[in-house]
Amino acid sequence: MLFLIHMAITIEQILDQIYQSIVHHTETPALDAQVLVSNILDKSRPWVIAHPETHIDGHHYIKIIQALSRLEQGEPLPYVIGHSEFFSLDFCLTHDVLIPRPETELLVERGISWLRNHPSQRKAIDVGTGSGCIGISLAINIADLNILMTDISPEALKVARINVEKYCIAERMEFKQANLLDGIIGQYGLICANLPYIPSQVLQELPVADREPWVALDGGEGGTEVISRMLDQARGCLVPGGLILLEIEYSQGNEVKKLARTLYPDCQVEIIKDLAGLDRCIELKSSNLLVHLCQKQDWQQAQVQGYYVSNSISQEGFVHCSQPHQILQVANRFYKQVPGLALLWMDPEKISPEIRWEYSDGALFPHIYGPINLDAVISVTDINPDEDGIFRVVKFKD
Repeated sequence: MLFLIHMAITIEQILDQIYQSIVHHTETPALDAQVLVSNILDKSRPWVIAHPETHIDGHHYIKIIQALSRLEQGEPLPYVIGHSEFFSLDFCLTHDVLIPRPETELLVERGISWLRNHPSQRKAIDVGTGSGCIGISLAINIADLNILMTDISPEALKVARINVEKYCIAERMEFKQANLLDGIIGQYGLICANLPYIPSQVLQELPVADREPWVALDGGEGGTEVISRMLDQARGCLVPGGLILLEIEYSQGNEVKKLARTLYPDCQVEIIKDLAGLDRCIELKSSNLLVHLCQKQDWQQAQVQGYYVSNSISQEGFVHCSQPHQILQVANRFYKQVPGLALLWMDPEKISPEIRWEYSDGALFPHIYGPINLDAVISVTDINPDEDGIFRVVKFKD
């Protein structure tokens, strides 16, 4: 590294020196030079640009040269200066967390928009929070939002805590060390995540693998293993009518969309493109529909009598119902060898009797306390087992 001996060097001279030293290490050498100098001088970048003739003292010059040496060795600028901007906010960083990317702001924008349109939904999870940039950005823009921030790395959670305390929102934030949603109890209106999505083999060839935490980048053999596991877990955490937002690699849109439709048969799945026109986010809107499993003859009888009632009303006082993602588990546990089965898809807003959400075997199920009025049933579909007697597919008919 070549550098001038410090003899009343000016900002203009040091900016040029930094530019020449890092021009082959970054796509934005001029910007990086300005950010580095402004950070060390504790001045704004516009101030640095506006004062090219200002001289730099020896103390600051030495700090700039030391930082420049790290940049020349390939260390990313945000790690060198210890912070990075995201969604117009400043986040402290260490090598234990990913550097926030501008494309992830799309996920935050969609989350804020949905939350503003759903004022009753004020519980969210930021899965794999890292620096906390997603969850904190949501919380600052939605003043009554409460967020659970999870990460498998205790070191990453320490960074997230620092950033939460920086913005004085700790009373609305909860932290839990967890592998995705393992051990998470309760239901949330919004689940958002920027999970690892780079295939393991591809990651080995990328420079980023040596610069940022591997655990936050490695998406498994196909790149979607972590996403798949989280979507499966989220079925027990998402409220009916809730939203899942996931950042994806641009080539994974159709694969993740297909996976989401399999796990959430009645959901709406949309691929959101970034400003470059590339697939960037998956937006999964779960239905608030309830479903009841019965024999077709029971449904036919209901049409004759004008309402649906099951034996469980006289025995337990309510009709057992499920969320769509729970129905395969129910069918395989209680309805094997039962012929001629039908699924009743119901709009909860049209159901006349009281609906209570109650726990059974550790999961939350909807129970309808009274006969079901027929106008609440918006669709009826068959459910059939495979040749081995196992139920594997649930279909919803509009």
